[in-house]
Order: sequence, then C-alpha cells, then structure tokens
Amino acid sequence: MSKRILLSVAYDGTDYAGFQAQKSGVPTIEGELNRALTELTGVPVEVIGASRTDSGVHARCNLAVFDTESRIPPEKFAHAINVRLPDQICVQTSMEVPADFHPRRCSTVKTYEYRIWNAQMPDPMRRLYTYFSRYRFDIDKMREAAAYLVGEHDFKSFCSTYTSAKTTVREVLAVEVEEILP
Repeated sequence: MSKRILLSVAYDGTDYAGFQAQKSGVPTIEGELNRALTELTGVPVEVIGASRTDSGVHARCNLAVFDTESRIPPEKFAHAINVRLPDQICVQTSMEVPADFHPRRCSTVKTYEYRIWNAQMPDPMRRLYTYFSRYRFDIDKMREAAAYLVGEHDFKSFCSTYTSAKTTVREVLAVEVEEILP
C-alpha cells in the first residue's frame, strides 16, 4: 500500500544548481534526493518540493514529499536517506502525511535571511554564508528603508521573462534588520 512521506530538508546550496532537478545533469538538491531515495527503495522516486531555491541558495527547512510502497517506517526514512546523501544535504525529519498533502499548497509562509559581514576585513569562515562589505552601513537607515518592503507588492520585475507563476504579487509580512557585532 502506497504512503506519502514528508521530508524536512536542510542544505548548503553552494555547489548545487538550485533545488529543482534539471535535464542538463548538473547537481541539484532534488536530483540528490531522488537518487538517494531510488537507491534506498530500489524503485524510481521523484520528490515534490515546497520551494525551488536558486543556484547557490541554502535552506534550513525545505519540505518535500514522495510516494512509496516501501516497508521502511516513515520516521526512519531520514536516517536511511542521510547515509546516501552528500554532507551538504541533510533530511532532518521524515513522517507520513495524508495522500493529498502537497508541500507547495501547504507551505504558506517562507522566511528569507540575508547576511552581510560588515567589517574592515573579510572572514574566510563566513565567506559562503555572508556578503562582505567593508563600507559601514547606517543600520537606522537600513531599517527605515526595509520598512517599505512590508505589505503587498508586485515582484514582476524580479522574475524571469518566462515565469510560470500565476501571480507575481506577494505579501511581505515582516522585515527585520539586526546588527550583530563580532
């Protein structure tokens, strides 16, 4: 009997061409998940992801589902998959969900985090996860400017010409500018 398994996936996207599998064969998060699950179950598996991150983008909790007839207990999939995944990808949890659960329809809020390392010299340990700028930022002005992002806006100018999105209007619920000193 087929069951639908929900995965919570974290990854460092530095070496990947985004989440979505691509025909060109370049490494993607979805491609690695499909490969690991196919290897684990012995039958072809294709996950459905909640969010298709771009090349080089990281995620802490991207959701994905797949259908399987495997007898592996749902909560054991996370450990079983992780031994087959590269170190940059980790399935944090796995559980059974109703057959009609769809991660894109059930995922209503996304959180984005952008980090800027603002110092005189770059920090090699932060280079993969921060943008470096030696020019001092005015945090109060950044907060003031960020407040204009809150609300409903049309992000069409940020989309590809060939976007398949039904609407390019999105609502930004909150923006936070936080200064963390070294």
